[in-house]
Amino acid sequence: MMPNMPPRSMFQTLCPTSLALLLLAGCGGLGHRSVEEVAGEIEIPAGIERVRLEVENGRIDVAAGAGRTIAYAGGVRRAADTADDLAKIEAQPLQPQASPDPTDPTTLVVRAPHLPTGVVGIVAFEAGLHVPADMPLEIVVSRNGHVVLDHREAFSKVRTARGDLRFQSCRGGVQARTGAGNVIVFEHSGDLDVRTGAGDMQAFIDVPGDKLTLDTGKGTVQCHVPADLEFDVDARVEQGRISNDFGLEVRQEGEFGAAMTGRRGAANTTVILRSFSGYLQLIAQKSD
Repeated sequence: MMPNMPPRSMFQTLCPTSLALLLLAGCGGLGHRSVEEVAGEIEIPAGIERVRLEVENGRIDVAAGAGRTIAYAGGVRRAADTADDLAKIEAQPLQPQASPDPTDPTTLVVRAPHLPTGVVGIVAFEAGLHVPADMPLEIVVSRNGHVVLDHREAFSKVRTARGDLRFQSCRGGVQARTGAGNVIVFEHSGDLDVRTGAGDMQAFIDVPGDKLTLDTGKGTVQCHVPADLEFDVDARVEQGRISNDFGLEVRQEGEFGAAMTGRRGAANTTVILRSFSGYLQLIAQKSD
Protein backbone atom coordinates (compact mmCIF):
# COMPACT_ATOMS: atom_id res chain seq x y z
CA MET A 1 0.00 0.00 0.00
CA MET A 2 1.21 3.50 -0.73
CA PRO A 3 2.42 5.39 2.36
CA ASN A 4 0.17 8.37 1.68
CA MET A 5 -3.11 6.93 0.44
CA PRO A 6 -6.35 8.95 0.40
CA PRO A 7 -9.08 7.97 2.86
CA ARG A 8 -11.27 5.01 1.97
CA SER A 9 -13.38 5.90 -1.04
CA MET A 10 -16.12 4.07 -2.89
CA PHE A 11 -13.41 2.52 -5.07
CA GLN A 12 -11.66 0.96 -2.09
CA THR A 13 -14.83 -0.45 -0.54
CA LEU A 14 -16.45 -2.06 -3.60
CA CYS A 15 -15.62 -5.39 -5.17
CA PRO A 16 -14.52 -5.18 -8.86
CA THR A 17 -17.94 -6.22 -10.19
CA SER A 18 -19.78 -3.61 -8.12
CA LEU A 19 -17.21 -1.02 -9.10
CA ALA A 20 -17.76 -1.64 -12.80
CA LEU A 21 -21.53 -1.47 -12.45
CA LEU A 22 -21.34 1.81 -10.56
CA LEU A 23 -18.98 3.49 -12.98
CA LEU A 24 -20.84 2.40 -16.07
CA ALA A 25 -24.17 3.67 -14.79
CA GLY A 26 -25.16 6.91 -16.46
CA CYS A 27 -23.41 6.35 -19.78
CA GLY A 28 -26.72 6.41 -21.64
CA GLY A 29 -26.80 4.74 -25.04
CA LEU A 30 -23.01 4.47 -25.42
CA GLY A 31 -22.69 0.73 -25.96
CA HIS A 32 -18.92 0.23 -25.81
CA ARG A 33 -17.53 0.62 -22.31
CA SER A 34 -14.62 -0.14 -20.05
CA VAL A 35 -13.45 0.69 -16.55
CA GLU A 36 -10.04 0.69 -14.88
CA GLU A 37 -8.91 1.34 -11.32
CA VAL A 38 -6.04 3.76 -10.84
CA ALA A 39 -3.76 4.68 -7.95
CA GLY A 40 -0.49 6.52 -7.67
CA GLU A 41 1.47 9.48 -6.39
CA ILE A 42 2.60 12.72 -7.99
CA GLU A 43 5.63 14.46 -6.56
CA ILE A 44 5.26 18.24 -6.39
CA PRO A 45 8.42 19.79 -7.89
CA ALA A 46 10.40 22.54 -6.22
CA GLY A 47 9.12 26.01 -7.06
CA ILE A 48 5.47 24.94 -7.29
CA GLU A 49 3.22 27.11 -5.11
CA ARG A 50 -0.27 25.94 -6.11
CA VAL A 51 -2.08 23.05 -7.81
CA ARG A 52 -4.80 23.06 -10.47
CA LEU A 53 -6.70 19.83 -11.15
CA GLU A 54 -8.48 19.65 -14.53
CA VAL A 55 -11.23 17.05 -15.02
CA GLU A 56 -13.84 16.56 -17.75
CA ASN A 57 -16.33 14.43 -15.78
CA GLY A 58 -16.30 12.59 -12.48
CA ARG A 59 -16.24 12.93 -8.73
CA ILE A 60 -13.32 14.43 -6.83
CA ASP A 61 -12.87 13.98 -3.07
CA VAL A 62 -9.91 15.91 -1.66
CA ALA A 63 -8.51 15.29 1.84
CA ALA A 64 -5.51 16.81 3.56
CA GLY A 65 -2.11 15.43 2.59
CA ALA A 66 1.37 15.85 3.98
CA GLY A 67 4.70 16.80 2.44
CA ARG A 68 4.90 17.65 -1.25
CA THR A 69 3.04 14.69 -2.69
CA ILE A 70 -0.38 14.24 -4.29
CA ALA A 71 -1.69 10.72 -3.73
CA TYR A 72 -4.77 9.41 -5.54
CA ALA A 73 -6.85 6.25 -5.77
CA GLY A 74 -9.99 5.69 -7.78
CA GLY A 75 -11.16 4.68 -11.22
CA VAL A 76 -11.68 5.78 -14.81
CA ARG A 77 -14.96 5.11 -16.60
CA ARG A 78 -14.89 5.14 -20.42
CA ALA A 79 -17.71 4.74 -22.95
CA ALA A 80 -18.06 5.32 -26.68
CA ASP A 81 -20.43 4.84 -29.61
CA THR A 82 -18.13 2.42 -31.42
CA ALA A 83 -15.41 -0.09 -30.58
CA ASP A 84 -12.96 2.00 -32.62
CA ASP A 85 -13.72 5.15 -30.60
CA LEU A 86 -13.40 3.21 -27.35
CA ALA A 87 -9.97 1.98 -28.47
CA LYS A 88 -8.94 5.61 -29.10
CA ILE A 89 -10.08 6.58 -25.61
CA GLU A 90 -8.24 3.63 -24.06
CA ALA A 91 -5.07 4.68 -25.89
CA GLN A 92 -4.95 7.84 -23.77
CA PRO A 93 -2.83 7.79 -20.59
CA LEU A 94 -4.75 6.17 -17.76
CA GLN A 95 -2.93 7.97 -14.95
CA PRO A 96 -3.31 11.74 -14.39
CA GLN A 97 -0.61 13.76 -16.12
CA ALA A 98 1.15 16.59 -14.26
CA SER A 99 3.29 19.46 -15.54
CA PRO A 100 3.90 23.13 -14.69
CA ASP A 101 1.55 25.62 -16.32
CA PRO A 102 3.51 27.16 -19.24
CA THR A 103 2.00 30.57 -18.46
CA ASP A 104 2.72 30.28 -14.72
CA PRO A 105 5.51 27.86 -13.77
CA THR A 106 4.56 28.15 -10.08
CA THR A 107 1.29 26.29 -10.80
CA LEU A 108 1.28 22.51 -11.22
CA VAL A 109 -1.49 21.41 -13.60
CA VAL A 110 -2.75 17.87 -12.96
CA ARG A 111 -4.91 16.71 -15.85
CA ALA A 112 -7.17 13.69 -15.44
CA PRO A 113 -7.76 11.25 -18.33
CA HIS A 114 -9.85 12.98 -21.01
CA LEU A 115 -11.76 12.39 -24.22
CA PRO A 116 -9.62 12.56 -27.40
CA THR A 117 -10.55 15.15 -30.01
CA GLY A 118 -13.15 13.93 -32.51
CA VAL A 119 -14.33 10.96 -30.42
CA VAL A 120 -17.96 10.61 -29.32
CA GLY A 121 -18.01 9.26 -25.80
CA ILE A 122 -17.33 9.98 -22.16
CA VAL A 123 -14.38 9.74 -19.80
CA ALA A 124 -15.03 10.11 -16.07
CA PHE A 125 -12.33 10.28 -13.40
CA GLU A 126 -13.68 9.44 -9.95
CA ALA A 127 -11.11 9.45 -7.20
CA GLY A 128 -10.06 10.36 -3.70
CA LEU A 129 -6.94 12.51 -3.45
CA HIS A 130 -4.59 13.71 -0.75
CA VAL A 131 -3.32 17.21 -1.54
CA PRO A 132 -1.12 19.24 0.84
CA ALA A 133 -3.60 21.15 2.99
CA ASP A 134 -1.49 24.32 3.04
CA MET A 135 -1.10 24.57 -0.75
CA PRO A 136 -3.66 26.65 -2.71
CA LEU A 137 -5.84 24.41 -4.88
CA GLU A 138 -8.06 24.97 -7.90
CA ILE A 139 -10.38 22.28 -9.30
CA VAL A 140 -11.94 22.73 -12.73
CA VAL A 141 -14.54 20.21 -13.93
CA SER A 142 -15.41 21.24 -17.48
CA ARG A 143 -18.56 19.10 -17.74
CA ASN A 144 -20.26 17.17 -14.93
CA GLY A 145 -18.80 16.37 -11.55
CA HIS A 146 -19.27 16.48 -7.79
CA VAL A 147 -16.50 17.92 -5.60
CA VAL A 148 -15.77 17.37 -1.90
CA LEU A 149 -13.07 19.24 0.03
CA ASP A 150 -12.08 18.19 3.54
CA HIS A 151 -9.73 19.93 6.02
CA ARG A 152 -8.17 22.54 3.76
CA GLU A 153 -5.88 25.21 5.23
CA ALA A 154 -5.09 27.19 2.07
CA PHE A 155 -7.42 28.96 -0.37
CA SER A 156 -9.52 26.66 -2.55
CA LYS A 157 -11.30 27.45 -5.82
CA VAL A 158 -13.78 25.08 -7.48
CA ARG A 159 -15.71 25.28 -10.74
CA THR A 160 -17.94 22.61 -12.26
CA ALA A 161 -20.49 22.90 -15.06
CA ARG A 162 -22.92 20.74 -13.08
CA GLY A 163 -22.61 18.91 -9.79
CA ASP A 164 -23.00 19.02 -6.02
CA LEU A 165 -20.38 20.63 -3.77
CA ARG A 166 -19.44 19.85 -0.18
CA PHE A 167 -16.84 21.64 1.91
CA GLN A 168 -15.87 20.47 5.41
CA SER A 169 -13.44 22.11 7.84
CA CYS A 170 -11.98 24.48 5.25
CA ARG A 171 -10.10 27.37 6.84
CA GLY A 172 -8.30 29.08 3.99
CA GLY A 173 -11.30 30.54 2.19
CA VAL A 174 -13.39 28.97 -0.57
CA GLN A 175 -14.69 30.28 -3.89
CA ALA A 176 -16.94 27.89 -5.81
CA ARG A 177 -19.27 27.84 -8.80
CA THR A 178 -21.59 25.14 -10.15
CA GLY A 179 -24.08 25.49 -12.99
CA ALA A 180 -26.58 23.33 -11.10
CA GLY A 181 -26.13 21.48 -7.85
CA ASN A 182 -26.71 21.49 -4.11
CA VAL A 183 -24.10 22.91 -1.75
CA ILE A 184 -23.33 22.07 1.87
CA VAL A 185 -20.62 23.75 3.96
CA PHE A 186 -19.86 22.91 7.58
CA GLU A 187 -17.23 23.68 10.21
CA HIS A 188 -16.12 26.54 7.96
CA SER A 189 -13.67 29.32 8.81
CA GLY A 190 -12.75 32.29 6.64
CA ASP A 191 -14.24 33.85 3.53
CA LEU A 192 -16.84 31.98 1.52
CA ASP A 193 -18.20 32.76 -1.96
CA VAL A 194 -20.41 30.01 -3.40
CA ARG A 195 -22.85 30.32 -6.30
CA THR A 196 -25.06 27.82 -8.10
CA GLY A 197 -27.42 28.26 -11.04
CA ALA A 198 -30.01 26.06 -9.32
CA GLY A 199 -29.84 24.18 -6.06
CA ASP A 200 -30.21 24.39 -2.29
CA MET A 201 -27.46 25.71 -0.03
CA GLN A 202 -26.72 25.06 3.62
CA ALA A 203 -23.70 26.61 5.33
CA PHE A 204 -22.54 26.33 8.95
CA ILE A 205 -19.95 29.01 9.68
CA ASP A 206 -17.76 28.60 12.77
CA VAL A 207 -15.36 31.54 12.27
CA PRO A 208 -16.59 34.01 9.63
CA GLY A 209 -14.14 35.89 7.43
CA ASP A 210 -14.65 39.31 5.90
CA LYS A 211 -17.36 38.20 3.47
CA LEU A 212 -19.91 35.38 3.13
CA THR A 213 -21.78 35.03 -0.16
CA LEU A 214 -24.39 32.33 -0.88
CA ASP A 215 -26.17 32.79 -4.21
CA THR A 216 -28.55 30.41 -6.00
CA GLY A 217 -30.73 30.90 -9.04
CA LYS A 218 -33.45 28.70 -7.57
CA GLY A 219 -33.50 27.09 -4.14
CA THR A 220 -33.36 27.50 -0.38
CA VAL A 221 -30.36 29.14 1.29
CA GLN A 222 -29.64 28.51 4.98
CA CYS A 223 -26.73 30.47 6.44
CA HIS A 224 -25.88 29.49 10.03
CA VAL A 225 -23.56 32.01 11.72
CA PRO A 226 -22.43 32.47 15.36
CA ALA A 227 -25.17 34.02 17.49
CA ASP A 228 -22.84 36.85 18.58
CA LEU A 229 -21.67 37.73 15.05
CA GLU A 230 -21.51 41.41 14.15
CA PHE A 231 -22.32 41.88 10.47
CA ASP A 232 -23.73 43.80 7.53
CA VAL A 233 -26.36 41.79 5.66
CA ASP A 234 -27.89 42.17 2.20
CA ALA A 235 -30.41 39.41 1.42
CA ARG A 236 -32.72 39.51 -1.59
CA VAL A 237 -35.10 37.10 -3.30
CA GLU A 238 -37.14 37.86 -6.43
CA GLN A 239 -39.79 35.26 -5.71
CA GLY A 240 -39.89 33.92 -2.17
CA ARG A 241 -39.36 34.67 1.51
CA ILE A 242 -36.66 35.71 3.98
CA SER A 243 -36.34 35.04 7.71
CA ASN A 244 -33.70 35.68 10.37
CA ASP A 245 -32.93 35.08 14.05
CA PHE A 246 -31.51 38.57 14.68
CA GLY A 247 -34.63 40.72 14.72
CA LEU A 248 -33.87 42.42 11.41
CA GLU A 249 -36.72 43.84 9.37
CA VAL A 250 -37.75 41.96 6.24
CA ARG A 251 -39.57 44.08 3.68
CA GLN A 252 -41.57 43.15 0.62
CA GLU A 253 -39.95 43.88 -2.75
CA GLY A 254 -42.25 43.95 -5.75
CA GLU A 255 -45.22 41.58 -5.93
CA PHE A 256 -43.45 38.35 -4.95
CA GLY A 257 -40.03 39.28 -3.59
CA ALA A 258 -38.43 40.28 -0.31
CA ALA A 259 -35.31 42.02 0.96
CA MET A 260 -33.44 42.29 4.24
CA THR A 261 -30.63 44.75 4.86
CA GLY A 262 -29.11 45.92 8.08
CA ARG A 263 -26.15 46.15 10.42
CA ARG A 264 -25.42 44.48 13.71
CA GLY A 265 -22.63 45.76 15.93
CA ALA A 266 -19.25 46.55 14.38
CA ALA A 267 -20.15 44.73 11.14
CA ASN A 268 -16.87 42.82 10.83
CA THR A 269 -18.43 40.46 8.27
CA THR A 270 -20.53 41.17 5.18
CA VAL A 271 -23.24 38.57 4.52
CA ILE A 272 -24.81 38.42 1.05
CA LEU A 273 -27.68 36.00 0.40
CA ARG A 274 -29.42 35.65 -2.96
CA SER A 275 -32.06 33.48 -4.61
CA PHE A 276 -34.16 34.31 -7.63
CA SER A 277 -36.81 31.87 -6.44
CA GLY A 278 -36.62 30.34 -2.98
CA TYR A 279 -36.30 30.90 0.76
CA LEU A 280 -33.42 32.72 2.46
CA GLN A 281 -32.62 32.12 6.14
CA LEU A 282 -30.00 33.77 8.36
CA ILE A 283 -29.80 31.55 11.43
CA ALA A 284 -28.06 32.07 14.78
CA GLN A 285 -25.86 29.08 15.43
CA LYS A 286 -25.82 28.31 19.13
CA SER A 287 -22.46 27.42 20.68
CA ASP A 288 -22.11 24.06 22.42
